[in-house]
Amino acid sequence: MLSFDSTRPPPWFFQFIENYSHLFLDLKFNKKDDFEELVEFSIKLELRGFEGLIFYVYRSAHNKMRFDVINQKVDSIHVIEGLQVEMGGPRPLESIDFIIIPFGHFKADNRFLPSVECKKYESSYQIFQWIPSLLFKNVRSIIRIDNKFHELIPLDDVSGSGYYYNFSYTFKGNKTEMLFSLINTLSEIDTNMEYDSLAPDIKELITKTNEHLFELSEKKVPLEMQNMLKELERLKFNIDNLSKEEIFNWLDDIIDYYSP
Repeated sequence: MLSFDSTRPPPWFFQFIENYSHLFLDLKFNKKDDFEELVEFSIKLELRGFEGLIFYVYRSAHNKMRFDVINQKVDSIHVIEGLQVEMGGPRPLESIDFIIIPFGHFKADNRFLPSVECKKYESSYQIFQWIPSLLFKNVRSIIRIDNKFHELIPLDDVSGSGYYYNFSYTFKGNKTEMLFSLINTLSEIDTNMEYDSLAPDIKELITKTNEHLFELSEKKVPLEMQNMLKELERLKFNIDNLSKEEIFNWLDDIIDYYSP
């Protein structure tokens, strides 16, 4: 049985990502009056000592989801602009779970420096991390795994660059090939009528993921991974001619074939 930190309920997306190491910003905007229809903001992610791909997702309204993948090179800064959320309306959101799932490798000396900018409202956030315990899947009836979200506490940089967060050796980036499983999960969510169709965004995500993976594959990778990338390249070149169902079936075949 999974349990959660009593100070923080599980995020809306958690049931789909519990098997991935991830973190999320519990982001709040401080309002003086009622929120406007859309709150616009941007997030800057400065991540040192990590190389790979960064997937992020958040709910911009009760029936809308936004996501993207970023190619992270060591010691780089990403500014994600044009983010929007419907904080008001008939089904308002009290806060935003901005979820980040890293696929790649952390160095021992790593630093995470996020910041949020919103012109009309002051903002604040807490950062929590989740480290999956996959053991319970095989021995559920014997050992009880007590997973929890843990809040990250900022550290003061004595060199004068401000506060930052550090990931211990227990928090590891997910294997890159697990990103395909996440895309497949998004396709399952797309069948849920509660959300607007995600199909166009999933197609764009597949294209961008392939491009990033091909760039990473220029380094030494196992032969099996090279074959999988070639299969994804075939999908990329045919994606405009395929239906949503055909794309999802193709992804299912790739995942089933290359899963350990």
